[in-house]
Amino acid sequence: MPPVLAYHKIDHPTADVKIRGAFTSPKRFAKQISYLKKQGFIFYTAAELIQHYRENGEFPARGITITFDDGWKDNFANAFPVMRDLGVKATIFLVPDVIGKISDRVIADGESPREHLSAENIVVMSRHGIEFGSHSMTHLLFDKASPEEIEREVRESKSFIENLAQKPCETFAYPAGFFTETAKKAVADAGYTAAFTTVYGNANDRDLYELNRTEILRRDGRPFGFARKIRAMVF
Repeated sequence: MPPVLAYHKIDHPTADVKIRGAFTSPKRFAKQISYLKKQGFIFYTAAELIQHYRENGEFPARGITITFDDGWKDNFANAFPVMRDLGVKATIFLVPDVIGKISDRVIADGESPREHLSAENIVVMSRHGIEFGSHSMTHLLFDKASPEEIEREVRESKSFIENLAQKPCETFAYPAGFFTETAKKAVADAGYTAAFTTVYGNANDRDLYELNRTEILRRDGRPFGFARKIRAMVF
């Protein structure tokens, strides 16, 4: 399993939220990142991790990558201060079409619209070592999309993010983790160095365009549960 963690929202769920797994409380997130630091992990952006693998044929010893999907405002308000203060790198996979908006496009059914990162938030974080990858232009699910739609989603989002962050957009995360062979080829052809899913990739294959990640969910908030997931991932 690649040493990559996947988070979504670093916040407390509101009363309307029925599916709460994607929430990690700010306090628990801070404890989890501090735990990784104390255990001697070295933090890489997703692009740096992939570069190391391409050059060495293996992931770095004690290396780990923190990723966030969807680009929520709480990533800036609650996660970024922790990472900045601890000197931790991370990667956020953005959906450009909802940047700066309050949207219900990428939330669970029944949940109220939530605020996404603003362009200004992204620029600030980029200056402090946060990498921005693509999560597609509009969060279109690739298992239901045409080849033309997929190509547009991967290429337009890459261009948008690079223009905004003024840095290369090298990594991709499939919306909801869904991908096809057509989608993998489109991502590679667009110039991304790797693409991530969640639980849908081949766990025994190091195909860089269907890399699994270990999701950190609300139930992993207790120290023992989090530590157990980390051990299973890297040992």
